[in-house]
Amino acid sequence: MRVAFASMSTGEVASFGIMYVSAALRSAGHDVILIEEQRVEPVIHALRRYGANVLALSVTTGLHRTYLTWARAAKQAMPQLTTVMGGPHPTFFPEVLDHPAIDAIVRGEGETTTTLLLEALSVGDGRIVDGASYKLRGQLVVGPLRPPEQELDRLPFPDRDLYFGQSSFHRRFPVKPFLASRGCPYRCTYCFNRTLNDMYRGHSRAVRVRSPASVIREIQSVRQRWPMKLVWFLDANFVVSRAWVQELCELLAREVKLPFYCKVRPNLVDASLARTLALGGCTGVGMGIECGDDNLRNGVLERNISREMILGACRDLHDVGIGVMSFNMVGLPGETYEMARSTVDLNIEAGVEYAMATVFQPYPRTVLAERSVRDGHFHGDFDRLDTNYYSTVQMREAVPGDRLRIENLQRLFGIAVAFPLLRRHLDRLVELRAPRFFTELFKRHHRHSFYREFYERYHNPKLRALRATRAL
Repeated sequence: MRVAFASMSTGEVASFGIMYVSAALRSAGHDVILIEEQRVEPVIHALRRYGANVLALSVTTGLHRTYLTWARAAKQAMPQLTTVMGGPHPTFFPEVLDHPAIDAIVRGEGETTTTLLLEALSVGDGRIVDGASYKLRGQLVVGPLRPPEQELDRLPFPDRDLYFGQSSFHRRFPVKPFLASRGCPYRCTYCFNRTLNDMYRGHSRAVRVRSPASVIREIQSVRQRWPMKLVWFLDANFVVSRAWVQELCELLAREVKLPFYCKVRPNLVDASLARTLALGGCTGVGMGIECGDDNLRNGVLERNISREMILGACRDLHDVGIGVMSFNMVGLPGETYEMARSTVDLNIEAGVEYAMATVFQPYPRTVLAERSVRDGHFHGDFDRLDTNYYSTVQMREAVPGDRLRIENLQRLFGIAVAFPLLRRHLDRLVELRAPRFFTELFKRHHRHSFYREFYERYHNPKLRALRATRAL
């Protein structure tokens, strides 16, 4: 079959879900292309030019409205086209198959499921496909959940040609992403990993890792074909297994010799782990601080992480020259402006290089979203969620006027942490009605800090020397 993945062009990191599924489909003999556009008209033009049999969409909740519009328009223009939707939205909302423009859905990881689904669609014999549901001659064929692949080394490397072949940005950008593991064992209430772990309980490990040798082979294969100066591990939690991290970092230091970035959890970081990461080439990490208020962080988000853990992790990482980019949320259920402001203070105390703040979005089928509806913090209309998590506070105001203050705080968050003297003026600044100015300020500071602190710093020989010296 001729399969066309269509995706909103964002300039962000290439989708690993799409690349892995594409690799599996090509191994099975299918022809695959990627269409990245902002509007549906060029998508339809590309589908016709390609002669697509299948339109494949990888969809998150919020963006699902846009992709359903695309599917409807594509089906109207090409009635014989088969539309297949995968990704988080159909995984948690399989009822999206009721939409007349969707012919099939894939739930969970899609490499094996999508390949078998296309075979079933081509034969048309109504066979059950685990992990998929589809329409056949007016009837629904519903398969049970397919447990995810436990041995990740069995999967082919992600199909980077899909992106790099048509995008000079992805091809030339010196930062290349990799995925060395899948899953997370923690049960944060706002995260989809908790829901996934519950879905697959008894059928899958919470965390599955690739062998370090396989990861190294993929990195080497990429650097042989495309420019690469930084390895960017997108794993939800890179340091769950100490033995695995130790082995991988030893191989990275010996065979790759490039700086890398990864995500860590504060409770897993100590001086020993920080040294292991630094000796492997780590120059920066992403770390979830999330909230400065202890009750919200541990009682509502169920992070089970103390202030002391956060401060200690940042101190241990800084001691070996590793920079910290923190992830934070504001606009949480029951959060006041003063509570949100305490998150700024914790980031300043921790000395993070870049504090990234988002506005909490109660994504459906997560524990916190359901609690927010139950407790009256959220109206429950998930179709009103934004397509990103940088804009509108969705929770009911705890204090009149806090919505404006918290939204402004999100825009000013990173700047206030980078320039602590600004902290004393926050209470006055957040009262101003200047949404366009604050939004533009946020965008510019984000671009500057993200690239300067976490891309360009990797090429600074003084920082590399400092990191190597402190890691000894």
